[in-house]
Amino acid sequence: MIRKSFLRILLLMIFLGGNRGNAQDTLRIGVRDAVLYALDHNPRSYKADNEVLKAKKKVWETTAMGLPQVSASINYQQFIDKPVQMMPARVFNPNAPADQYVPVSFGTDQNMKYNIQLNQLIFSGSYIVGLYSSRVYKQISENARDKTRQKLREMTVQAYGNAVFQNAFLQVMDSNITAVRKNLYEVKQMYANGLVEQTDVEQLELTLAELQNQKDWLVKMRRTAYEMLNYVLGRDPEAPLLLTDGLKELTDYAMDLNLTAKPFDPEANIDYQIAQNKVKAGKLKLRLQQSKFLPQIMGFYNYGKTSYDNEFTFFDKDKAWYEQSFFGIGIQIPIFGGLAKHKQVGQAKLDYLNAKADLDDTKRKLMIDYERLQSQYEHALNQVQLKKKNLALAEKIERKEVIKYREGVGNSFQLNQARLQLYQMQQAYLKSVLELLQKKTELESLLGVVE
Repeated sequence: MIRKSFLRILLLMIFLGGNRGNAQDTLRIGVRDAVLYALDHNPRSYKADNEVLKAKKKVWETTAMGLPQVSASINYQQFIDKPVQMMPARVFNPNAPADQYVPVSFGTDQNMKYNIQLNQLIFSGSYIVGLYSSRVYKQISENARDKTRQKLREMTVQAYGNAVFQNAFLQVMDSNITAVRKNLYEVKQMYANGLVEQTDVEQLELTLAELQNQKDWLVKMRRTAYEMLNYVLGRDPEAPLLLTDGLKELTDYAMDLNLTAKPFDPEANIDYQIAQNKVKAGKLKLRLQQSKFLPQIMGFYNYGKTSYDNEFTFFDKDKAWYEQSFFGIGIQIPIFGGLAKHKQVGQAKLDYLNAKADLDDTKRKLMIDYERLQSQYEHALNQVQLKKKNLALAEKIERKEVIKYREGVGNSFQLNQARLQLYQMQQAYLKSVLELLQKKTELESLLGVVE
């Protein structure tokens, strides 16, 4: 009995432990894989893919309108009171007066018939234009999907970069706090021996308290950065996440010296493609309005059978059914509908001309944006190099001031100024890397990079 209870407890612990492990699975991911992960799991990407699927179905829906349309009908009828017609009495009695009529009812009390009709569109200008329009609509939905994926890529890279930035900033802050604590311990020893003033101790305590306060704030900011990255990745904001790329890897990723050397092709830009498809849509809208002046031709074929009786015997095996069939062609020709159609054509033409003007304007704007982003990216590259050198110089100055202070040839004011300068250079360098990453993603989006 005790053995069975022990086994049950053991199995329960394994089960709960396994569930706990699944709930706390940590996603280990780098910046490149993060982009691919977001494109696969973010709801925006999923919805954009669904819009493309809807557009494909719309193409088939429009195409089906030109395919044969078959319909069937079954009608059963029973007269409660049959219709009566007046017939001249002489039809039944030649001696009857000429103005005498008698009521007569024709037909059986019940009848049943069924029909099958085939309709086929032979020619319709609106259908032809609609078919092309549905394909352009599909292209527009694909443009929207690519635009969504492009924006999602930017959001992912920037969210990942911000999370790495917060991590790096926290590491720097921990290093600074450790250094100040060590220095504070040394200064307290020197104060106890009467080598420094109490103000020096208080100044370091104030600096340490300020650094600790900044660290507490950075911890909260890092948590927010991780939650935002999880959100962009399509995960629960609280889900465990481990970034495999640090500041060095992110800097290497952001520094693409060949990026500005690539020739710029506006047609590869998604905004240009969207404007281009708007021109196509405007042209098709114009043709649609013009097609309303063309005739529409339809063909049809009808086949049916009818049976008559005074009793409901229509399902009897030997029941007589009478066939009928016919075919025909219908032509609908618009002759005059006021001036509304002419005005609609005029409006569609103006919309088409405006779309062409927007396309030209988009191309000019993209060329300007490329020059701007190219310059900004090159400037950001230079800034990273400059800030890195400045940081190394600030670290060197701070080390010298610490040594001078320990040897008694420096003062606390100069040391604090050197530390302040070091903290500023640390932040400036980290921000320059983040700025470089942002400009890189913006330039890549302009160049048409989706993944």
